[in-house]
Amino acid sequence: MHELARLAEELERFCRASSLDTEIQYDLNLALEELFINALRHGGCEGMEQAVKIRLESGTDEVRVEFCDRGQPFDPATAPPPDPNRIGGLGIHLVRNIMQDFQYQRAGDWNRITMRRPYA
Repeated sequence: MHELARLAEELERFCRASSLDTEIQYDLNLALEELFINALRHGGCEGMEQAVKIRLESGTDEVRVEFCDRGQPFDPATAPPPDPNRIGGLGIHLVRNIMQDFQYQRAGDWNRITMRRPYA
């Protein structure tokens, strides 16, 4: 969990270098933080060395994101909508609503999520 601050710092650096506004940075931070925490808490990555890899690419009209973790196989694209009578499950729902073209695949020992955040 101590890597969350580093994730936010790296994301801020990327957004500044790519001249992205604070709304895009906020959305990316929310999505990546949620996926990161889920990988640790629910995927079995806590304490694992190099458990997560994140790649960001700034295009002409969008940011492309690849989030990979070495946790248990889990396809968040198929997670059911959150149950209002239960605690939890809202984070993945938020990520799927913030980001577009949310796709999952299992590649060897890695969960791989690709998605994009348009500028407009």
